[in-house]
Amino acid sequence: MQPVKYAIISAAGMGSRLELNMPKCMVEIAGRRIVDYQLDLLKEVEHVRIVVGFMEEQVIDHVRRLRDDVVFVRNPQFQTTSNSYSLYLATHDLREAFFAIDGDLLIDPASFQGFLDVCDGSRSVIGVTDSKTEEAVFVELDSAGKEIRAFYRQPRTPHEWCGVACLKGIRINKDQGYVYKEIEKHLPLPAYNLKCFEVDTPEDLNYAIAHFKG
Repeated sequence: MQPVKYAIISAAGMGSRLELNMPKCMVEIAGRRIVDYQLDLLKEVEHVRIVVGFMEEQVIDHVRRLRDDVVFVRNPQFQTTSNSYSLYLATHDLREAFFAIDGDLLIDPASFQGFLDVCDGSRSVIGVTDSKTEEAVFVELDSAGKEIRAFYRQPRTPHEWCGVACLKGIRINKDQGYVYKEIEKHLPLPAYNLKCFEVDTPEDLNYAIAHFKG
């Protein structure tokens, strides 16, 4: 069993930029929903919480058919809050390490297994990926590529934060606005390079369909 016992999927947002009128975690790629792939990745994690908001019943009904022990955390303010507020709602009672995953991510299974293997719950590990987007949170890595030294909106760097982390001893503030701002207070932190695809815009979706091999 995975030593980190909790995982949080933040899936409350409206995903308006994707223009599909559905939660991004419910977008279908190669015959499966994004959340289906994510739950496969987390099958060894004992407790999974999913933060829901936009079209929450659609997400809840679908997920319950896949894994009946998932705990759903409602974010009634999903229209006006960011992922940090969702993550706060799901973790404010936790005092141990947890995984945090954005609900619009497709992650290569072998890559994620490597991430799980280095997460023993004793420290935070932050997922990064090769830079693909213009509006990313870019990261500055050390010379060995093993630690995050800083986050940037500009200039562009070879890597960006990918919305995946194992957090230990990092409390999420409900009023911070962005999760990376909380992580930033604890830098430097270990980095792990993941192969993953964010599905936030129609262009992202087309790219993921062309390149994701789940």
